[in-house]
Amino acid sequence: MIEYHLIVLVHGLWGNTSHFDYISKALKEYARDNWGKDHEELLVYTTTLNEGFKTYDGIDVCGFRVAQEIADQIGCFENSSSKGRITKFSIVGYSLGGLISRYAIGLLYQKQFFKKREIQLLNFVTFCTPHVGVLAPGRNMAVRLFNSTVPWLLGNTGKQMFLKDKVTVGVDQSNNGMPLIHLMSLENTVFYRALESFKYKSLYANIINDRRTAWWTSGISLNDPFFNIDEYNGVEVFQYIRGFDTVVLDRNEMIVVAKAADPPTKNSIQGDSQAESGDEDSINISDNREVRDFYFFNYWLMKIGKWILVIANLLIIAPLLFTWKIVHSLAEMTISTIRVTRFVNKYSHQLLHDFFEILPSPDSDEILSANDSIGSESDVEADDLYSVRTSLSRTSSNHSNFGGNGSFPLEYGTYLGLEESLNDQADYLIESIYDAIERKNTHTGFVEEAPSNSTNIDEGSLAVTIRELESQPFEQLVAKHGKEMISLIENLYLDLSPTQVAIINSLNKLQWSKYPIYIRKTPSAHACAIVRQLDADFDEGKIVVDHWIRKVLQRN
Repeated sequence: MIEYHLIVLVHGLWGNTSHFDYISKALKEYARDNWGKDHEELLVYTTTLNEGFKTYDGIDVCGFRVAQEIADQIGCFENSSSKGRITKFSIVGYSLGGLISRYAIGLLYQKQFFKKREIQLLNFVTFCTPHVGVLAPGRNMAVRLFNSTVPWLLGNTGKQMFLKDKVTVGVDQSNNGMPLIHLMSLENTVFYRALESFKYKSLYANIINDRRTAWWTSGISLNDPFFNIDEYNGVEVFQYIRGFDTVVLDRNEMIVVAKAADPPTKNSIQGDSQAESGDEDSINISDNREVRDFYFFNYWLMKIGKWILVIANLLIIAPLLFTWKIVHSLAEMTISTIRVTRFVNKYSHQLLHDFFEILPSPDSDEILSANDSIGSESDVEADDLYSVRTSLSRTSSNHSNFGGNGSFPLEYGTYLGLEESLNDQADYLIESIYDAIERKNTHTGFVEEAPSNSTNIDEGSLAVTIRELESQPFEQLVAKHGKEMISLIENLYLDLSPTQVAIINSLNKLQWSKYPIYIRKTPSAHACAIVRQLDADFDEGKIVVDHWIRKVLQRN
């Protein structure tokens, strides 16, 4: 009997199945070339029920749909004439899709869906997923305005990603509740335990040009080791996974934060007039002043330039976005509200008593079936049923619902191209706003190339691994490296909220394989990470996908 390994792909905000065309095709080709001699075959399925603006409905509603879709697909396969069964399951989430995936597997875990079928949970993978939400760190006026305004433009999902929602747990409505993303990170929840039950957990996160899902949230990190890195200055700074140089970083290797030139002290100025080498000292003092002034002037010059870029983007891009994205978005939010209201009215009792009964009963084999909606076709909206039918029931090996652009009508392909172009412009606009509101230290240090031998590191420099910075707070870093390193450690510090810190601390208790990725050839790093569409500048994304399939994806 043939055993099948099912890999489910879950797209992100505004997404559609075409976003996974490249990954799906790469998986099929790799399986065809490397799995052919085994008695195990690959099934690839890209979820369909949350396409486009349905992602506005909320992580919970979208997660419910994905859980339903997974259950239906596996059920259809089991009832088909296929001579085999699904024995292994993996799930891949891109951007918001990673959060949706975490919610979906929590629901399936609560129902003991995989346990009943003896399906092994193997790989949980996310690309550029904001596990900690997208609330911008910081407290300045621009950040506060941004964090207060943008959530309301993205429906229920926006409120959840910006940690503005409040979820009450179980039937006890007396508490004030907490953000859903925070709830999903708690160790005693079905969402956390479902994530924990996967044998391998891995994530990929951009280190530049992706501030919405920056390293601290997609890489689940308390600190930012890439605070001064751009497209040009980081190639020689980091150590890379062998064979994937200049793209996939090794987080276990050391980085070095060096001091920028210090301003002159009062004593050095007084000594300048007394020493015989005073002219030389005065030159050094002058140089230090110039360096200090350069950093200060350069910072504010860049800051002004970034705001000019935002204004220019608004003047150039906003009119087009307003007629297409914003008006469409407002209309879709209204439709989303109606959809979610219908959903909550139908499932609110079940959600409160089944899914938000946070503690599962691992010692009990009782399966909730009286009002068990997961796995029942009748619970999916009628207009979605065509998408859910029998994609996995076909008997062809290494099957997926991958179609490729060639399978679409020309008009639809043109529409997708226009939509992707507008999405890219919207991404670029939001990225420029994030860049402008961000407040950085202006003077204390920079990441420099780490020497091959740790004994060659300058005494005044901070040597630390990316991995260490993920879970160690400011105080712990100071205690370990010494108070004389405070000025350098401050460069790494992020002004995160207590909720964000709690989420990071909780999720970092899990065993993650984390891969920072350095995409330099395109500003669209978020799209490039999974080769979301055909683009001549997305070669680095192909390297990322190749690394995941060949080095990270596990079969046993």
